Amino acid sequence: MTARVREFNAFLRDYVNLNQTRVNTLQSRVSSLDKFLGDESTLGDLVTDDVIPQGSFAHKTIIRPYIGNDFDADVLLPMDEDPDWEPKKYTIELQKALEASKRYEGKTTLGKRCVTIDYADDFHIDVVPFITRGDGTTYITHRIDNEWIRQDPVALTEWIEESSRATNGHLIRVIRLVKYLRDRSSLNVASVVLTALLTERVHSFAGVDEYQNVATTLVSLIEDLNDYLGPMSSAPWVDDRIGQNLADRLTQTGFTNLQSQLKTWARKMRAALDAPSSESVDKWQDVFGDKFGASAKAEPMLSASAAPIETYEKREAPGEQSLERDHHIPVRIQPEARFRLVGRMSATRRASGRYRPMSATGNHIPIGRSLSFTVEDCTVPAPYDVYWKVRNAGIEAVERHNLRGQIVKGGDKMTEHSSFAGNHWVQAWIVKNGVAVATDIQDVTITSS
Repeated sequence: MTARVREFNAFLRDYVNLNQTRVNTLQSRVSSLDKFLGDESTLGDLVTDDVIPQGSFAHKTIIRPYIGNDFDADVLLPMDEDPDWEPKKYTIELQKALEASKRYEGKTTLGKRCVTIDYADDFHIDVVPFITRGDGTTYITHRIDNEWIRQDPVALTEWIEESSRATNGHLIRVIRLVKYLRDRSSLNVASVVLTALLTERVHSFAGVDEYQNVATTLVSLIEDLNDYLGPMSSAPWVDDRIGQNLADRLTQTGFTNLQSQLKTWARKMRAALDAPSSESVDKWQDVFGDKFGASAKAEPMLSASAAPIETYEKREAPGEQSLERDHHIPVRIQPEARFRLVGRMSATRRASGRYRPMSATGNHIPIGRSLSFTVEDCTVPAPYDVYWKVRNAGIEAVERHNLRGQIVKGGDKMTEHSSFAGNHWVQAWIVKNGVAVATDIQDVTITSS
């Protein structure tokens, strides 16, 4: 078995993942839009919270657009119900509010469920009114049919985030890879359907071997999905986490094509994973094309004097500590020893109340929030020790010489502050009798303003 970790990392970085310039543009424009809608627009009295990332934006599965396509961000605009408004009025009033601004005038298109803002480059934002009605339930609206549509995309985002943790974060990378393949095939499967189908195949008890790297996770999930869908004559129910069927978006032809493509992918991917090292790159190229392996280079740890464009993303940074190397604590993760590291952020400038889970927004955090991280649902019997690492990444972290990465002993809770943009993370270990038996990671994506 040859995992080709270096080649997968390089392929994702150079050909699949949305490049950092576009990520910064996306985050900056969403932040500007959020400020306008909440503080400056005619909708201000109804807007109850910051915009909520939705879909691929929330799930971190946006990929580099294929030739001729653009990329987009979907956001929900949390609003209170106005008892005098019909469902269709929310999108209509949203467009009016945007068109009243010089920044968005002439850039909007009124859709069935959203208002689309088109920018000069290959990018647009779909803004969806997200209404909390009098009974506390949440809805989006359909302008043409003038009806309420029950929806809770936050529940979907939290489910995907939790499933990703069970795969050591590799689920998100697998979804990106499969979307890359879809865009270069004849498949017509919506991203949310593909994402949910793959997420359903994640098993928390699958074990370390199946989800130890991108390649093994990819093959495991594709083979499981092929085995699941292969015998079916029509698409199964795909739960959106509140009892509605996402597969309604999949035609019979689309489902049949998906079955055929999964069968081919499963066969080729298994052959590539099981191939000897001398043949594996060629076999993975049979799946992804000749770009796979073309730019892979050794990536040793860089010195602190590296160029400021280096972000050290998911790599060991200068000065970063290891539990085993620097604290002489052996790491022997035990399947029965588990806990959840839950990150929460303070209430927004418009909302009030307790801290809310970061997972509700796909771990996207605005600058200037108070953050808390808590060890919860721990199966390790007390007493035990908790060791913590806070790791910053991104250009700002490098320029400020603040990558961090030190490991400290603490209690079941720690607090931080969202100070600058970047994809950061917090990791905790449960240490019992001098051995680290469980660990978990909370990603923290602080968005640029």
